[in-house]
Amino acid sequence: MNNNTFFTNMVDELIDFSEHDPELKDGIKWLDGQAQEKEISFYDMVFEVLQKHDIAVKAKAWSDKQVKLN
Repeated sequence: MNNNTFFTNMVDELIDFSEHDPELKDGIKWLDGQAQEKEISFYDMVFEVLQKHDIAVKAKAWSDKQVKLN
């Protein structure tokens, strides 16, 4: 299984699970709306959100480390 297939399957499982989680379902609907506004696929939108989150977490960790050093 390649990375693309793994990612797509993971997102598909989240969509399936959202049927049992109203908050997740609302989030997925919001993401879908954002994807439509940007004219990109839902999967690209999920990837973009995850990538931005990862960058923000790493930036905060770096910032926290800099504060401790000073």
